[in-house]
Amino acid sequence: MDHFHRDHDKKEKRRSLTGMIPSPTRNSPKLAAAKPAKMDILIESPPLTFFGNPAQSTGALLSGQLKLNVADQEVKLQKFEMQLLACVTTKKPVAKDCQECMTKTSELFKWEFVKEPKSLKKGEHYFPFSYLLPGHLPATTYGSLGVIEYTLSAHATSSLSETIEFKHQLKIQRAIIPGNEKTSVRIFPPTNLTASVVLPPVIYPIGEFTVELRMSGIVTKGKDTQTRWRLRKMNWRIDEHSKMVSPACHKHAHKVGGDGKGVLHQDTRTIGGEDIKDGWKTDFDTQGGQIEMEIKASIKPNAKPLCDVESPTGLSITHTFITELIVAEEYCPNRNTRLVTPTGAARVLRMQFALLVTERSGLGISWDEEQPPMYSDVPASPPGYGGAVMEDYEGEPLPYEELNRMHV
Repeated sequence: MDHFHRDHDKKEKRRSLTGMIPSPTRNSPKLAAAKPAKMDILIESPPLTFFGNPAQSTGALLSGQLKLNVADQEVKLQKFEMQLLACVTTKKPVAKDCQECMTKTSELFKWEFVKEPKSLKKGEHYFPFSYLLPGHLPATTYGSLGVIEYTLSAHATSSLSETIEFKHQLKIQRAIIPGNEKTSVRIFPPTNLTASVVLPPVIYPIGEFTVELRMSGIVTKGKDTQTRWRLRKMNWRIDEHSKMVSPACHKHAHKVGGDGKGVLHQDTRTIGGEDIKDGWKTDFDTQGGQIEMEIKASIKPNAKPLCDVESPTGLSITHTFITELIVAEEYCPNRNTRLVTPTGAARVLRMQFALLVTERSGLGISWDEEQPPMYSDVPASPPGYGGAVMEDYEGEPLPYEELNRMHV
């Protein structure tokens, strides 16, 4: 009986172990059906850069080839096209889970490579494409409130209803050509203080730029004494302002008061700054006195700044340069200006200026300046020779001298 029970226990263990092992045919992963062809894109044009502001830019030329690599012996395409899409995504939509409120996609251009059924043999097939991107389009932007991106989306359908899709992201940049430096003057009543600031016309995400600051009217002389302002400390910072209007779809338009309306979202972050306690020149002996200083400012490398954008889709990116100067009042006798006595009064002089952040243009030029000149005024026939008349020669044969042959 013991042997029976032992054999019975062994059989039960075998059954339990076999039940624990999953069947390979039952849980085997399903392999996706192989596509009859694969796509790839070869961009032949230089980087897509708009030179100048949206009102003046002539755009950028996009050109390349769409490669279709047929894996089967032959594939018959019913439809083969590619779209250039502009997609605007808001990160704070009116309805949280509504895809229509979150993303707006528009078609800029469409290429139809195959309009009628066409058979392609095994191998690589190339389909060229080109398009002139308008200069008023906003640049590619990945902000905290919204995203603007451009995509090449290719789609092919075979005679067996098989679909082949491919997407390629495009990066569009804008480079503003630098102009003259900007000079701004600020007055701080009721004092006589006047500040003059010289800023560059544009700045770049990488690299330093110089800010020149000059303050005058710091000394007021009386009959026996004089009052003057001394700069104790100053600081500067660069703020990035983001605005995004989140539109509502037709289904959720009632939440914002009707169709065509949206919700405005704003965000501000500091992408650079510094506190300065010395490094300026103070002159109390000139008429009115003056303070001069030069600031080396830059954007923090890890700030990941965005370039200025003003899009009709609702996304706006701007930058400001803010500086604060802390000045303290003191007085001294005119006979001995070393006997300085603080009055205890102090002021904070705050100034704010608009900054234009853009990509570097480098050695690139606009596409319309690369093409050769067009000589539209040249006539179809060669120029004439004044009053000369061309006639056939009918006189005696002209003398002819035979040249010596060269021996090699």
